[in-house]
Amino acid sequence: MGRGKTIQTISLVTFLIEQFGPYLGIVPLSTSTNWTLEFQNWMLRVKSMSYKGSPQNRRTLQNDIRMGQFQVLLTTYEYIIKDRPILCAILLCILGSTGSR
Repeated sequence: MGRGKTIQTISLVTFLIEQFGPYLGIVPLSTSTNWTLEFQNWMLRVKSMSYKGSPQNRRTLQNDIRMGQFQVLLTTYEYIIKDRPILCAILLCILGSTGSR
């Protein structure tokens, strides 16, 4: 922790977005808010989205996902399991964070 891995990963994603994407970031729930904030602080031109919350909140987010209104989708392994059908319908490059399964 504190060695710049998050910023390095965000920088790589920003570079790669011009080539590929969208991206799925699988992060521990305890760090998902930090990942979202780091994207907002460091990569303003990258549209990131945090996929978490109540089932109703996630249904709202699913509409945004279907419309492709993001470049990076940050979520947890647990939400991938819960909402696999919608998340699997999107072709995503996958990123994993320390602590991911």
